[in-house]
Amino acid sequence: MRHEGAFRERLSSAWVEIRENLGRSVLQTLGVVLGVASVLGGFSITDSHRRRADELFMKIGGLDKLNVQTAAVARDGAPTALQTANLGLRSDDADEGEGLESSKVHGVSVRKFATARVRSAWADEERRITGIARDFLALEGYTVERGRAFSARDLDTAAPVAIVGSEVAERFFPNVDPVGQTMRVGDVPVTVVGVLEERVFRFREGQRNIFRWRNRIVALPATLVQRRMQGDAYDRVDRVTFRVPDLADMATFSKALEGMLVANHRQQRDFRLDDVAARIRREQSQGAVYDMIFLLAGVLALLGGGIVNVNIQLASLKDRVREVGVKMAIGASGREVFKTFLTEALLLTGLGAVTGLVVGVAFAKAITGFLKIPLFMAPPSFVWAFFLALAFGFVFALYPAWKASRLSPMEALRYE
Repeated sequence: MRHEGAFRERLSSAWVEIRENLGRSVLQTLGVVLGVASVLGGFSITDSHRRRADELFMKIGGLDKLNVQTAAVARDGAPTALQTANLGLRSDDADEGEGLESSKVHGVSVRKFATARVRSAWADEERRITGIARDFLALEGYTVERGRAFSARDLDTAAPVAIVGSEVAERFFPNVDPVGQTMRVGDVPVTVVGVLEERVFRFREGQRNIFRWRNRIVALPATLVQRRMQGDAYDRVDRVTFRVPDLADMATFSKALEGMLVANHRQQRDFRLDDVAARIRREQSQGAVYDMIFLLAGVLALLGGGIVNVNIQLASLKDRVREVGVKMAIGASGREVFKTFLTEALLLTGLGAVTGLVVGVAFAKAITGFLKIPLFMAPPSFVWAFFLALAFGFVFALYPAWKASRLSPMEALRYE
């Protein structure tokens, strides 16, 4: 209780000193306020961008996907004779890949692209066609709003059916329910069995819907595109996607899949693997650079403010020499004087840190409002900013407090 009473006395004394010298106190806290605001505001801006990017990638089906695509050299460049002789990426690769780690793979989809004339009674346009199979809709974040998805029979028999996006439904079947309607894709008449829910995402308020192209999808069974539209008896595909929810298993599965594909493709790497989560981590690592920049700016502001505080405290010590001498003369030890000055400095730092947090929130809100993205503030950002300020405040308060504690009572009482 004696220690608690002494601490309360030091705290009360420090508060009185701050109030009586308000101008000086404001100058001492200014560096702390700027440093904390810089750290918190900077972290919050990058956190907001990172959070929005995570929302975007979750809307396109998540980050736990591994894509296999035809290598550019095999598709567009000058492939070797062995690469030309290969059958390329096939539906069989998807089946065998899933069999490698069936307990780890929670979904597989294939895509086969084509371009064809799409015609209905209301519109006639050339469109990109997507042949799909298996878990495509779930892996890519699509939801069937009306009608149904493709059945296993549709996929096995290359049934002439289609699922269309919301933009396609409005364009080719205005004011009519598309489900059950017939449209011609190339030379193949198909029946629309499903309409997908509209995909909407705007990274910033007022921005155009960046998912609008996803609403233009015309999906057919991959087998229909392969066999009837392209005459491909080998069921070649353009992309295979595996969902591996446990990202710790992604590296081992990716390595095993690559070995299997090389063996199936006559030792030719005419494909490429794309780990979506790894790619996003690489892109978002750029945000860590901005975190470091804002942290450095905050540290420099705290460093500058700390140096200013030392000078102000040393200057104020000259005005308080007799006060220190009186305290020592009536029994206060150098240790107690040291604690008194340190308590005052830390109280000022704490007040500046709290003010800096408020300023940092306002700063982050203003910047994210200007960028038109939702503000997201992670609790660790507040902790980092506050304790960084306290650490600097403690370090820079040591020397003035130590110097005050070393004053001679007799010399202090004679000081004018």
